Amino acid sequence: MSSTTTENLSLQQVTELADAVFSTCGVTDHARGVLADIVTRSERDGPRSHGLRMLPVYAQSFTSGYANPDATPKITRNAAGALHADADNGYYQPAADLARDQLIEMARQNGIAAFSCHNCHHLGGLRFDVEPLAEAGLIAIGVINSLSMVVPQGGVRPVFGTNPMAFACPRKGDAPIVWDQASSTVALMDIKMAAAEGHALPYPAGLAPNGDKTTDPDAILETRSLLPFGEHKGAAIAFLVEVLGAALAGGNLSVDNADREAHDALNIKGGSTVIAIDPARFGNPMFNDYITRICAEITDNGDARIPGDGRLKNRKNSQDSGVSVARDVLDQINIIINGAK
Repeated sequence: MSSTTTENLSLQQVTELADAVFSTCGVTDHARGVLADIVTRSERDGPRSHGLRMLPVYAQSFTSGYANPDATPKITRNAAGALHADADNGYYQPAADLARDQLIEMARQNGIAAFSCHNCHHLGGLRFDVEPLAEAGLIAIGVINSLSMVVPQGGVRPVFGTNPMAFACPRKGDAPIVWDQASSTVALMDIKMAAAEGHALPYPAGLAPNGDKTTDPDAILETRSLLPFGEHKGAAIAFLVEVLGAALAGGNLSVDNADREAHDALNIKGGSTVIAIDPARFGNPMFNDYITRICAEITDNGDARIPGDGRLKNRKNSQDSGVSVARDVLDQINIIINGAK
């Protein structure tokens, strides 16, 4: 992509653009702040496919009436270690933000606690759902199911969403270890970004109209049939996420697409679950030393790196130099902001 088609923005400018879009859509002050922060963190750390490029999708979900910009999440404690939210047809992250302090307290009291949420939308990187818990000293595992486009191994039609999962762990003296990954070979938004930028994917990630595996992002977007990573292994992970996300939380199954299709939306109202674990309650006073040892064995091992640590390099570069944003993305955002005036 040539330099004439991009513009460099500071992270503050990214936040201001995101805030302006959510404000235009009538999103509440609290939710607007949380979602604008998620967009900024995505541009800062990656995946950038979930950053500014996602704002038109957020806006469409609100203007079509699919998502509720004035949502008031209702949070209920169902058991000593079980917290649940009805997000009132808003986005997951504002509900999780309201519940986070209570979830942390419950995990510290009981050793383990979980937060589940239904009647919610989710378009951000999943790592940002678990990172705050690791910053509080907890281990966290998060999952959410999404609209069906992943074909199970040996199947002929999509059953699962890209169904991501995320993990976060405290690391003494350094930033938490945080990673997330889709159950598909490649996340949908990375496929959409490759199509928008006009390049092939690095390896086959979906099916072409003739049923062959392909690296062509346009062909994959036409069939909406993605491949699970590791064949049957990725399909098994997608199944796990469907259970812990949709079934446990009470969200829509990945195949429940009727309402989404009626609103021409990108996401279903799936379910999300985050499990928080306090390592101080599990009987190993040397937990931090174990994490240090594991990390040392990786970093002193050729070119290996700790999972998720690529984001820290991205973070520093973005904080120092800003981010380069495609002109077409900025044009779409400006139309949203100025079109309502």
